[in-house]
Amino acid sequence: AWRLRGWWDRLRRRWGRRGRKRRSRRPKPRTQSVFKMSPEEFEHLCARLMEAWGYQTEVVGGSGDGGVDIRGWKDGRYVIAQCKRYKRAVPASLVREFYGVMVREQADKGFFFTTGRVSEALHREAAEFTRNGYPIAIVDGKELEAYLQANKLPSPWKSRERMGG
Repeated sequence: AWRLRGWWDRLRRRWGRRGRKRRSRRPKPRTQSVFKMSPEEFEHLCARLMEAWGYQTEVVGGSGDGGVDIRGWKDGRYVIAQCKRYKRAVPASLVREFYGVMVREQADKGFFFTTGRVSEALHREAAEFTRNGYPIAIVDGKELEAYLQANKLPSPWKSRERMGG
């Protein structure tokens, strides 16, 4: 009888009093619609942003790209970009690998675009790479959304007004 009681209590907590399954009251993440894009579409979106900044771009992407998703040129300077769609925090190992790609490619600058969050420690590490002569600009999800809006490019994020809150 005690075992059944514990099972019944767990079931009631999960389904609630009215017999319906309780839903989480947390709002959906703002970046929901960006994950419906294919990786290639996301790379092209980042390339359009770089073009708005004045770079001439070439999307490499795909498997076997050697860690370079976008190549760009501006005023005789060669830049590369890596594009990652993450829902959570970006691991530091990805930025370290990108630093190695920059050294191998002998790029003047690197852009690391992500939809996820970037920690302050990761920004400090990128600043260290910049002091070593390989500047890396990390553009996280919030900054990416702001840059797209500032350059009047279509944003894959749903605005809060259309989401009803």
